[in-house]
Amino acid sequence: MKKLNATLAELWVGSVLFALASLIIGIWFAENKLAYAIGLLVGTLTTMYLAWHMARSIDKMMDKAEQGLDGSAGMRVSSLLRYGLVVLILIASAFVSEYVNPISVFLGILGLKVAAYLQPFTHKIVFKVFGWEEEVYPDMPDTEENKEV
Repeated sequence: MKKLNATLAELWVGSVLFALASLIIGIWFAENKLAYAIGLLVGTLTTMYLAWHMARSIDKMMDKAEQGLDGSAGMRVSSLLRYGLVVLILIASAFVSEYVNPISVFLGILGLKVAAYLQPFTHKIVFKVFGWEEEVYPDMPDTEENKEV
């Protein structure tokens, strides 16, 4: 990736917003507040890495597609690596649960899913904060499916 992908920035913003909301709400119920906060931080940083890795993998696949190559095998490997990383981080947090709350790690990782649903909302925020202009996409050309009968 040569420049920051707008969708990646939107996912990051959504993940951080979800983490902040989870911190504000969950800190009241956690017995070990520091472990809860550290776990949420670990989960959120993992989410941000996963989103970045996914964007990079998609860019690589698109580059291969432009060259006429099949990038589906690489996408499968990348996906398995991401799932493996999540499992390793959750297992590691279970071993050090007195310092890092595994439930809040999972909650932070779940932030990626929530961020995907928040994307239309965070899209507006990111474009205002960074001063980006909306891309105008041309109308789709008429195809056999789109033509009126």
